[in-house]
Amino acid sequence: MKLTYLIYNAFGVGGTVRTVFNQANAMAERGHDVEIATMLRYHEEPPFPLDERVRVTALIDNRSGSYVDWDGYAGPEDTSWHDRFPAGLSKNVDSRRRIGAMIRFLKSLEDRIVVGTRPTINLVVAEYADPSLVRVVQEHAGLSTHKGEWLEAIEAAYVQMDALVCLTEADRSAYAKAFPEVRVERIPNALHTLDVPRSNLSRPQVVSAGRLDGNKGIDKLIEAFGLVVEAHPEWTLRIHGDGPELEALRKAIRTRHLYNHVFLMGPTRKLDEELAKGSVFAMSSKSEGFGMVLLEAMNCGLPVVSFNCPVGPRELVTDGVDGLLVPERDVAALAEGISRLIEDEELRRRFSRAALQKAAEYGPDVVTKSWEDLYQALIAAK
Repeated sequence: MKLTYLIYNAFGVGGTVRTVFNQANAMAERGHDVEIATMLRYHEEPPFPLDERVRVTALIDNRSGSYVDWDGYAGPEDTSWHDRFPAGLSKNVDSRRRIGAMIRFLKSLEDRIVVGTRPTINLVVAEYADPSLVRVVQEHAGLSTHKGEWLEAIEAAYVQMDALVCLTEADRSAYAKAFPEVRVERIPNALHTLDVPRSNLSRPQVVSAGRLDGNKGIDKLIEAFGLVVEAHPEWTLRIHGDGPELEALRKAIRTRHLYNHVFLMGPTRKLDEELAKGSVFAMSSKSEGFGMVLLEAMNCGLPVVSFNCPVGPRELVTDGVDGLLVPERDVAALAEGISRLIEDEELRRRFSRAALQKAAEYGPDVVTKSWEDLYQALIAAK
């Protein structure tokens, strides 16, 4: 099979990047022809391991400090598409250049499976990729996140696609109801490997990871940990990631006098190793399309505590079996859940064993077989 994954920024740290890389690596390992086309490139190396057999095509390359299109195009701007998509896509020159480069790229593709990984990309694929290609929507968010003119645009575009794949059963049900004429499948994100370091659950350390933005609720986690250390002052919290809330979170740590207990560690290329240093994993998100880092923590044998936010955590974590789900945005409940695991070593170890069993269901072999079966069926239907 010949596959092209279209992604916004393959050189930025994020859950979609990580999961697309995992898919690409697994498909390349099985002998398929795999390409990742990224709308942006401004670093030499990607943030996660990538099989050398996977080609990376940068639609706009800025490594030199000046923009270079994938095909060297230097002609006049194509404005013919501006009124075909939501107005925001043509508002600024950088966005227009990226979309223009993607349109030309899509028109150049032959005999490939094209996988779009975000709504912006999917709209362009539906409009400009040849219908003879297998065109697949990979949705990393729930249907309810799409509003207004974007929802209208998606409704018009997705009915033209060959399949729509989402991450959870709740999402599959919602998309299938909205698009009864489209093949809708649930294929969860796969772990990149089951062979990772495992926690011995002995260190007095809670870990968390994710982009430092408002949706991840790290401010709530810091507040909750302030309650935890009142009873367990020997425990620390390490938070891995970067993002726009960094300075605000640093201030929150200082204001709460938690500078000896809460540490913002920055991004890491060795997340499995860092997770395995902890004994509890905590997630404080307001919403999660899937919650890949939650699964990665379970793969390292960590018992988890998470807000029961829509929709990922409640499908990955079985409350009271391999982790704890607490009411959304309830700081006291989050602190209580963390403290419960701190205080009960046997519970930590029981949850850890169950977490490893759960993670095995999301191993690369299992999930990649689902993708291969889908792609083969779609090719046969053309």
